[in-house]
Amino acid sequence: MKFQTAALVAATLSTSMASAEALQPDHQTLPEVAVKTNKIAESTTAPIKKYRASQARTATKTDLPINETSQSISVVSSEQMRDQAVQTLAESLRFVAGVDAGQRGRRGLDDFSIRGFVQSDYVLRDGMRMAYDLSWIQAEPFGLERVEVLKGPSSVLYGQTGPGGFVNLVSKRPTDTPMARFGMAFGNYQQQQYTADISDALNQDKTLRYRLVALTASSDDQVDFVDRKRQYVAPSLTWDISDNTSLTVLTSYQKSSYVPIRGLPADGTILPNINGDISFKRFVGVPGLDHYDTEQTLLGYEFSHAFNAHLSFRQNVRYNTLNLNGTFTEPRTLSANQLNYNRSASIRDLSAQMWTLDHQLSANFTTAAFSHQMLFGLDHIRYYLNRFYATRSVSALNLFNPNYSNVSLGNVTVTGNSTGSDELLQQGVYWQDLVKFGEGWNLQLGLRHDRSEINQNRITGNNSQSNAHKTTGKLGLLYAFENGWSPYVSYSESFVPLVGSTFAGTPFVPETGQQKEAGLKYASPDQRFSTTFSVYELKRQNVTTNDPVNGASFSVQTGEQRHRGFEWEATGQVTDDLNLVASYTYIDAEVTKSNSTNLGKRPILVANHMANAWLNYNLSAILPGLSAGAGVRHIGKQAGNETNTFDVPDYTLFDAGIYYTRDAWRFALNGKNLANKRYMAGCSSQSVCFTGDPQMLLLTANYAFK
Repeated sequence: MKFQTAALVAATLSTSMASAEALQPDHQTLPEVAVKTNKIAESTTAPIKKYRASQARTATKTDLPINETSQSISVVSSEQMRDQAVQTLAESLRFVAGVDAGQRGRRGLDDFSIRGFVQSDYVLRDGMRMAYDLSWIQAEPFGLERVEVLKGPSSVLYGQTGPGGFVNLVSKRPTDTPMARFGMAFGNYQQQQYTADISDALNQDKTLRYRLVALTASSDDQVDFVDRKRQYVAPSLTWDISDNTSLTVLTSYQKSSYVPIRGLPADGTILPNINGDISFKRFVGVPGLDHYDTEQTLLGYEFSHAFNAHLSFRQNVRYNTLNLNGTFTEPRTLSANQLNYNRSASIRDLSAQMWTLDHQLSANFTTAAFSHQMLFGLDHIRYYLNRFYATRSVSALNLFNPNYSNVSLGNVTVTGNSTGSDELLQQGVYWQDLVKFGEGWNLQLGLRHDRSEINQNRITGNNSQSNAHKTTGKLGLLYAFENGWSPYVSYSESFVPLVGSTFAGTPFVPETGQQKEAGLKYASPDQRFSTTFSVYELKRQNVTTNDPVNGASFSVQTGEQRHRGFEWEATGQVTDDLNLVASYTYIDAEVTKSNSTNLGKRPILVANHMANAWLNYNLSAILPGLSAGAGVRHIGKQAGNETNTFDVPDYTLFDAGIYYTRDAWRFALNGKNLANKRYMAGCSSQSVCFTGDPQMLLLTANYAFK
C-alpha cells in the first residue's frame, strides 16, 4: 500500500520599522545600552541540567514546549538517573506521576504500567517502535540521554499503542564539545559495573562527530541461584552536511544473561500460611536449567533537511534484531497443605527482525491571525518473528525445605499453537496541526489512518490473519498565560489490532482507547521549575471476554475497563541549591463490562494511591563539591487477584545518595530501600506474587578527562 503526501506552503513575512529622534541642545543624551542574552533553546536530544526539561519531542514530534502541549508528558533526565543510580528502565520511572514501575518485581524484565494499564510492550526508541516481545529485554539506562513518558492514548502519531501511553527512550548522541568519562561501581549482591562514554570531532571544523557509549555489569540477587550479566555498546555518528542538513547514525548492541525470578504464592508472604512465612530468598526454579540469554542489535539513522525557514523534512529509519533463548520454571498452584509449589518449565526460542521508517514533512506558515505548525507523516513497520515454544513437567518444590538436587523433569513437549511465525505489517499516514492564535491560545489537531496486517502461522496448521483498518484522532486546546500558567483540555484515541474471531467466524476488531483529560501546567519565568495537575477519564474497549453462549473456548468483544484519575507532578530547581522531583497519583479503576467474575472489580496491578519525592541538595557551603539526595516512594494497596478477594498491602520505601566532586573525579554512594523492607510489589493471582527489591547499595567512581 502506498501513501502519497504533498504539501504546498506559501508564507509572506514583511516587517517595517520607523524611528524618530528629536533632542534639544540643552538635553543630555544618555549612552547607548546594548542588551544581550545567552539563552539558547533547549535541544530535545541534548543533556538536561537540573532535572527539568522544557521541551519533549515525543508529544508532538516537534520542538513544542511542554508548557504548550495539551497532554501530560514527563521527562526523566540522564542527570536524575545518575543521581539516583538507576540500573533499569523501571527504576528510572519510579518518580513519574501515573507510573507504577517494577510491579512484577526483579524478574529481569522492564515491567511498568501507565495510568493503570500495563504498557511494557509499548516502548519507543528515538520516536520509533521497538520490537514486539521487547519486554524480554531490559533497556540500558546508561545509553539514554532522557526517558520521556507520554500518558494516555497516542495512536495519532505512533500507530498501534495501548491506552495508557508509552515510554520513549532517547539515545545519547555525539556532543558539540569533546568529552571522555570512565566509571566503575561496586555494591552488595556482588554488583560490578564498568562504563565508558566518549565523544569528539573527527575533522577540524567539527561537522563530523562521534560518540561511543559502553557498559559491562554483573550482579547476584537476594534470591538464591539468581545472577545477571549484561553488556552494552552504542557507537553513533553525526554529520552536519550543511547548515540546513544533518545526518545522525545510531547503532547499539546489547547482550544479557540472567536467571528470571518468577514469584512466590500469596499464602506465606502476604497471607497466612499454616507452615509459617516463606523466605524471600526462595528460588522456585531449577538451578542450572533456568536461564535467559538475549541479544539485540539496532542500526538506524535520523536525517533532517530544512528547505527554508518554513519547510523541512525528516526521515528516521531503523533495523532491529532480537534473539532470545531460555527456560524458566513457572509456578502454578500451591498444594492444599500449603507446603508444595506445583511447577512447570516453559522454553522459549525467539528470533525477530524489524524495519521501522518514519517520514515527516513540516510546514510553518501564517494565515490571517493563525500561526500553523503543520506536520504530514508517513510511517511503516514490518516485523517478523520466528518462535519456538515448549513445556516440560517439573516436580513440585517444598517451599519450606527445598531439595534442588533431586528434581524430576519430564520430556520436552512442543506447544504447537504457539510455535511458528508471526508477521506484522503496519502502514500509517498522519496529519497534525499546531495552531497558535490570540494572545496565548494553542490548538492541537491530529488525524491518522492505519492499515495493519497480522499473519500467524503455526506448525499445527492453525493459522490466523487479521486485516485491521483504523482511523484515530486527537484534539487539544491550551491557553498559555504570560505568568507561566497553562490550563488545557484534550481528547485522544488509541487502538491495538487483535488476531482471532468469534464463534460465528467474525474477525475481532481492534481494541480501542479513549481519553478525556483536563489539566493545569506551570513553568517558572526562568524555566527552572514546572508543575502539572491533571484529571482524566480513560476507557479501554472491545476487550475480549468469555463467550457466555458458546463456552469459554470462544470469546466475544464485550469487555471494557474505565480508569479515572488525578495526577500532580513537580520537577526542577526550588532554589539555586535544591532540586526536586515529586508526584502524586490517584487511580479509580474498574472493569465496567465483562462476562466473567471480574465484572465491577478493580484490575490487578493497579495501585489506588502513589506518592513519590526526591530531593537533591547542594552542600558546597559545608564542603565544596558535596551534595546529597533523599527520596521516598509510596505505593498504595492493589487488588491481589481478578476477583478482589485479597489485597496486596501498601508499602513505603526510602532512598538516599551522597555525592562528592573534586576536580575530574565524582564519587557517589547510593542506597535504595534503606530500611530493607520486606514487601510484595504486586500479584497476578493468589498463586503468584512478586517480591520487591531488597536493600541495594552502590558505590560509584567516575573520572572525566578535560
